Amino acid sequence: MKLTVAIIDDELHAIETLVYDLNEGFGDTVMILFTTTNPVEGLKQIKSKKPDLVFLDIQMPGLSGIDVLSLVDDLDIMVVITTAHQKFAIEVVGTKAIAYLLKPIQPEKLESVMNTIFSKKKNNPGNKLLKDKISVADLNGVELIPHNEIVYFKSDGNYSTLFLTSKRTVVVSKTLKHFSEKLPEKQFLRVHKSYVINLSHVKRYVKTDGGELIMSNNDVLPVSRNFRSELLKIIQNYS
Repeated sequence: MKLTVAIIDDELHAIETLVYDLNEGFGDTVMILFTTTNPVEGLKQIKSKKPDLVFLDIQMPGLSGIDVLSLVDDLDIMVVITTAHQKFAIEVVGTKAIAYLLKPIQPEKLESVMNTIFSKKKNNPGNKLLKDKISVADLNGVELIPHNEIVYFKSDGNYSTLFLTSKRTVVVSKTLKHFSEKLPEKQFLRVHKSYVINLSHVKRYVKTDGGELIMSNNDVLPVSRNFRSELLKIIQNYS
């Protein structure tokens, strides 16, 4: 499987050069997932598409690379900072950035960083095994819960309750937003301000004001009007 890559840089020629160098030197092992000169759009795409690796410029209007780094800190991605000024390298110390490259990027420097990244991926094969699970901390450690065992999430302020197929519930001091950003979009969907559901556990949709869902555990959940159209689109695609 190829390493998926995103590039966020407000200079188009810098993106084009990096895309060329990556395709030329690593075309067999790298797939460019997206590029953008808009850091706000880039942040949205990182959260939705979840690339393995992001090349991120520091100096950008509206949202700096440091800002973006702080907003993706809880995501399972690698980040390489690209900057024209070495003085900015100190700012990424302590962040999730694993390396930085000075622009214009020299091919040999890019090769060295990419070799380091491939080595990290090779020496950490467990990541793929854990991608179908979500980690939940408790007093005794961390529990890894498979996605397919989660029927739905319910929000309660800054806490969330996981309703599992075993009829067990788990309360976590994390918001629904936290989980939504970590879960696969094709499997989980927000249907209400208080609920995120596992689509594979939906038994029936009932037409009411906004609608109701009967889940595999027979719990009945409300669907708000704001989320109904997306839900119905998904349901219709399976009809």
